[in-house]
Amino acid sequence: MNYGDEYSVDISPDFDLKAVPASSLSKLFQHAKPISRFNSAPENSFFQDLSLASLDHILCYKIDRDCVIEIGEAFFRSPVIIRNKVSDLISFQFVVSIKRREFLGERMNVHDLGPAIIVSAVPKMETTYRIPKTNKHLRHVVLYTTLSNLMERMGESAEDYPGWLQEIISGDFEMPRQRVLFLEEIHRDLFWPCFNLPVSGALLGHWLEAKFSELLCIGLQVLKNDQPLINPHSEDLSIPGETKIRRARTMLNREFANPPSLPVLARQLGVSETQLKSGFKSMFGTTILQYCINRRIDAAKLLLNEDKHSISEIGDIIGYEDHSAFSRAFRRISGCSPRQWRQSQGVRSLLDLT
Repeated sequence: MNYGDEYSVDISPDFDLKAVPASSLSKLFQHAKPISRFNSAPENSFFQDLSLASLDHILCYKIDRDCVIEIGEAFFRSPVIIRNKVSDLISFQFVVSIKRREFLGERMNVHDLGPAIIVSAVPKMETTYRIPKTNKHLRHVVLYTTLSNLMERMGESAEDYPGWLQEIISGDFEMPRQRVLFLEEIHRDLFWPCFNLPVSGALLGHWLEAKFSELLCIGLQVLKNDQPLINPHSEDLSIPGETKIRRARTMLNREFANPPSLPVLARQLGVSETQLKSGFKSMFGTTILQYCINRRIDAAKLLLNEDKHSISEIGDIIGYEDHSAFSRAFRRISGCSPRQWRQSQGVRSLLDLT
């Protein structure tokens, strides 16, 4: 894993990263301030520089050359741009809660969409730039680890993981890829303690190492589950119908970008297509297709707010090969185009990370 030192530069509120050429960005960082020094940090050490005036409560711990855990509970008071160089990297960003605020007339409704995980794989050297949102609390836990030897270290087979990750691990695909997966509510309890550290002193490093291993296993299991869970030819008639319908939602939460067809999903669950369609609509108030579309758009809003990917890249990440189809679906549900959403920063419908 190559996780470079991070550098920060103060910018104006109207700074547009997309409009700045690479040569100008390079000049901009000639006198940048370092905010983390992973490369030079020894193993079992903290390496975040908290002298950055606009940055609070960032905890970065280097377990060894292959493993880093970051606990972010930050509040940026003024705009900055942060640069880093990474390669041979896979990261798991655990987001405590995704909340969507919608204004209906003058009334605001808040919907908690639950925890999520953003999985990023970067095989070749990439220079990354990010501009965190100001005056907003950001809370997440991120694991960084080596991509190339991950399966060997964990005793896993790449064949058990989604095809897009297999392609990167095997070297058949060399561009970065990212996926957003919604988690179950129980997962939130696993990383809540990171924001209320239960130990201190010399014990903290040991606790963070254990937490890294725990969350890495959870992240990998979520990835493994990002494909059909059940043998298509098996039918467990002992499982109540309601439980099977809830299981369908769990599977769709993980596979919304590439969901199984209705006949395949019904066979996997051991129910008829009619039972699946009527049961899902009765229990969740929407069709299976619309549920997947809603999940895709929720994930798209999260990625648009991060401002790390182009709109076409986001469409690909959430399962739309046709850019125009993505834009039409986004406009139908959100009332505006993806570009308008990003430009307005969610004035009418905000997607917050808390």
